[in-house]
Amino acid sequence: MASPNALDFLLNSIEKTWHIVGVRSTPLALLTTSLALLLPIISLYILALSQREQPIPPPAGCRKLNKSGASNLSDQFAKKYGHGGTPSASNAWIVKALMVYPLKSCGGVELDEAEVGHSGLKYDRQFTFAQQVTSLPTLEGKVKSEWTIITLRQFPRLAKVEVEMWVPDPEAPGYDKDGEWVKSDGCIVARFPFSPDTGLSVAGIKNYGKILAAKLGGKSEPMVEFRIPYHPSKDTTKAKGYKKELVKIFGDIPVALNMGCELPDDTVDKLKYTLGVSNPLTIFRIDPDSPRPVLQNAPKKEDVGFQTAIGMQDAHPVQIQNLASIHDVSSRVPARFRPLNALRYRPNIVFTGPPAFEEDSWKKARFGSLTLDISCRTTRCKLPNVDPLTGIADRNEPATTMRKYRVVDQGSKAACLGMQVTPLDEGILSVGEKIEILATGEHHFIE
Repeated sequence: MASPNALDFLLNSIEKTWHIVGVRSTPLALLTTSLALLLPIISLYILALSQREQPIPPPAGCRKLNKSGASNLSDQFAKKYGHGGTPSASNAWIVKALMVYPLKSCGGVELDEAEVGHSGLKYDRQFTFAQQVTSLPTLEGKVKSEWTIITLRQFPRLAKVEVEMWVPDPEAPGYDKDGEWVKSDGCIVARFPFSPDTGLSVAGIKNYGKILAAKLGGKSEPMVEFRIPYHPSKDTTKAKGYKKELVKIFGDIPVALNMGCELPDDTVDKLKYTLGVSNPLTIFRIDPDSPRPVLQNAPKKEDVGFQTAIGMQDAHPVQIQNLASIHDVSSRVPARFRPLNALRYRPNIVFTGPPAFEEDSWKKARFGSLTLDISCRTTRCKLPNVDPLTGIADRNEPATTMRKYRVVDQGSKAACLGMQVTPLDEGILSVGEKIEILATGEHHFIE
C-alpha cells in the first residue's frame, strides 16, 4: 500500500495539475480522482496477496541443519583478511567458516560445526543432478546413452537452486521414529526459481499475481520446492523403485541410486527450463555400498589403514581455502569483478591467518583435534567464473587472471587455488578452532 507521504505527494500533484488547467478543486473531486489513480495499485496488491504461496510445513520430526545467526563469511571482504603472517596471539590461524553442499553444484549449507569422516564432511555432495546424453549413431548404427552429471561449468543457473538439510530431532514437531523422514535420516529440501506463463486469461492473471507476490517477498521469481529422502532404507528403496544405475562423473562411472521418481514430471519440466537442460534429467544419490575410491593424490591404504573414498565430489573428500589467497586473486582481477566471493571456489573449510598461498606447501595439518592429509593442490577449471549469488557466468574471469600467475604445480597445466584434503581422523570440527601445520613439502599433481 502507498505510504502517507506518497498519498500527500499524490494529492498535491493533483491539485497543482488542476490549478494549471483551470479546474476547480473540491475535496470530493480530489478523493474520487485519487481513488481512481490508486485503484490499479490496490488491485495488484490484492492480486498478489491472493496468489501468495503458503509455506510448506517442515519435514515432520526434523530440524533444519544450519549455522545460527549471520554468516561467518559476512565480513569476508574486510581488508584484514588479505594480510596473513606467522601464527601468534595477534594472528591466530583459525577455521573461519564451514560449508557442505548436499546437492552438487547447488547452494551450500553453512554450519557452526561439522561432523568429519574419512570421506569428508557429513552431508557433503551426496546428491547430483544428471542428464541422459545420447551419442550419434556409429557407422554400424550403434548408439550410446548414459547418465552424466551436470555442474555449474555447463549450467550456471544451478547456483540459483537453494538447498536445505533437515535432520531427525526428537524435539521437532511430528517426530515419530517410524516417520518417513526420520527413517531416512532426514531429507534435503531444494527450491529453484520458475516464472509461470502470464497472459490475458484467468490462469495467466493468477500467474502474474504469483510473480508479483514473489517480488514483494524479496524473491526475483516464484520458487518450486521438492524433497528427497537423505538416506532411504532398503525397504524404502524397494517400495519406491529407486534404481541402481551407472552415472558418469568425469572419468569415473560409479553405481549410484537414481531417485528421479521423487520428482514429479511437472517439477522436472520446470527445473529443465530453469537450468536450460534439454535432455532427460534425474537426480542421483551416491550408493553407500559403492563409495568411489580415490587412487591418485591421496594417502595409501597401507599407510593410513583405510581406503580414501568420496561421494559426488570431483576428486577428494574435502576442499580447504585460505581467505588471504582469494583476496590476492581478487586484487588482480578487473575492477568490475571485485570483490571475489569465496563461495565461487566451493570450499568446505575457509580459514584465515596464513599469508596468501602459504598452504601451497602444506603436507599435513591439524584443524582443531583432527589431523588432515593435505593431499594435493586444487586445480581449477572455469567453475569459479560463475557468480554464486546471480548464477551468471563470465567467459573469462577470474580464470584468465589466475592462469597468469597460479599455474604453479608441475603436474598440471591448470591454475591452482586451495588444497584437496583427506581427513586422517574422524570427529567434530568447529568454527574458530586453531590450525597447526605438522609437515610441509612439495606437491606434484597426478592427472
